Amino acid sequence: MNAATAVAQPQVEKIARALNWFPIAVFLLVWVELISRLRFEWSINPQYAYGWTVPFLAAYLFWRRYENAPPALPPKFRMFSALLIIAAAALLIPIRLIQEASPDWRLLSWAMAGSAAVITAAGIYLSGGKPWLRHFAFPILFFFVAVPWPTGLEQFVIQGLMRADASLNVEILNAIGIPAVQLGNVIEVGSGFVGIDEACTGIRSLQATFMVSLFLGEFYDFSTLRRLLLVGLGALLAFVCNLGRTFLLVWLGAEHGSATIQSWHDPAGHTILIICLLALWGVSIFLRGKDTAIPQPSRPAHSCRVPRLVLGCLLGFTVLAEAGTQVWYRAHEAQTARVEPWSVTWPSQAQNWKTVPIAESAQGLLRYNEGGGGMWTGDDGHDWTMYFFRWLPGRTAGLFIKNHRPDVCLPASGMKLRGGVQNKLLTVNGVPLPIRSYVFEDGGQLLHVFYCYWDGTPPEPGMLDQEDWTIAGRLDAVRRGKRDVGTQMLEIVAWGYDQDEKAEQAAIEQLRKIVQRG
Repeated sequence: MNAATAVAQPQVEKIARALNWFPIAVFLLVWVELISRLRFEWSINPQYAYGWTVPFLAAYLFWRRYENAPPALPPKFRMFSALLIIAAAALLIPIRLIQEASPDWRLLSWAMAGSAAVITAAGIYLSGGKPWLRHFAFPILFFFVAVPWPTGLEQFVIQGLMRADASLNVEILNAIGIPAVQLGNVIEVGSGFVGIDEACTGIRSLQATFMVSLFLGEFYDFSTLRRLLLVGLGALLAFVCNLGRTFLLVWLGAEHGSATIQSWHDPAGHTILIICLLALWGVSIFLRGKDTAIPQPSRPAHSCRVPRLVLGCLLGFTVLAEAGTQVWYRAHEAQTARVEPWSVTWPSQAQNWKTVPIAESAQGLLRYNEGGGGMWTGDDGHDWTMYFFRWLPGRTAGLFIKNHRPDVCLPASGMKLRGGVQNKLLTVNGVPLPIRSYVFEDGGQLLHVFYCYWDGTPPEPGMLDQEDWTIAGRLDAVRRGKRDVGTQMLEIVAWGYDQDEKAEQAAIEQLRKIVQRG
């Protein structure tokens, strides 16, 4: 070997190692893109804040399994697996297009996570055959615990658990001599009302407990039966701990007033969470016993046998999904007329005006840039309530208010929806407002709620027949290249009107005093 060859050999080996890691970088790019989409909900929604830990835990579990992976075998369905990677990568393009217009549509997050999982699983199968696919299945699927549940399922489970929580607490309070009445997710005691949404948001730690249960089951290499048992016990622990937390807060509210709840709310939540996780860890150690042995690492040789053509298609479709999405929406935004944001003038000079404070939990969830609430009495003697929130462009938190609109939140507080929802386009002081009107009953009194969700584009009368968050409305937003450019929400509530027409006319008169152009 001459001197020139000796000098070039290290460079050749360096290039070879870089090329060997290139396929892994391409697959990681898919997951980075997925995480970049999920990070908005992880940052905005405290319920899913634990999602930030999942990528690191999944990577650790993957590395742990790689250390003791079985011998690789040639795949039997090589062509099918290659086509599966290309098809799943191509699916990322329409997913990203729709997702840009509807970042709150959780089914798209599941579709994107599913595509990433299929791409990764097929790549692993090509590299090590069926033994590798079976061996690495859990770390891939574990990531799904960080994907927010579909809204319908989440509301069904959470509302059901909260009602059960409220019902059990009412029974316990009455049993120990404290009179209590359940009104939906609200408990009425002698000192006032205690909302379970505020007093027991910790019940939503169910998802975090589910994640920890799965991680501990894998960490201790439990059998399938023990893993299922640990998950079930984790869910039970989460419910029991939060039942105790709710009882403590409601009892304090009944004995010392509702103001006491605020001072105990966060400390009780943190304490209960720590107790729940420590108890879950103790259960996992108990289930582990003395006979479970953690596999010793075998350190297999690095192997990646994905064809270069497949890698090129995967890289190309991943980049095209993001770049094409940005080009599509920016091109439409350059051509589409925008309506200047309107503002509100708070009726602070009205009779009996007072500010309605926004709960800290709601502020943390909505993350609005500007907003608040107020109450006053109209000239005809009827009481009014108003809420207004504004989000600047890119503040996707504004989209989450769709999950907290009147027909979702008010029934949870014990109110009953009367009749259907009316959609109308009202022009107030030259400002077109898409209005959804509701009628609720609260203790025999009627409430007329007028709700406006404004996203910065000119509303069209034909669009009011369907919600923006229906499938048809979301797809139409993609066609028109419509995405978040700033959001405002206005809600006014009229109390005591017995006729819808009178309530609507009175609402228009109030809006004329409130809504201003520019």
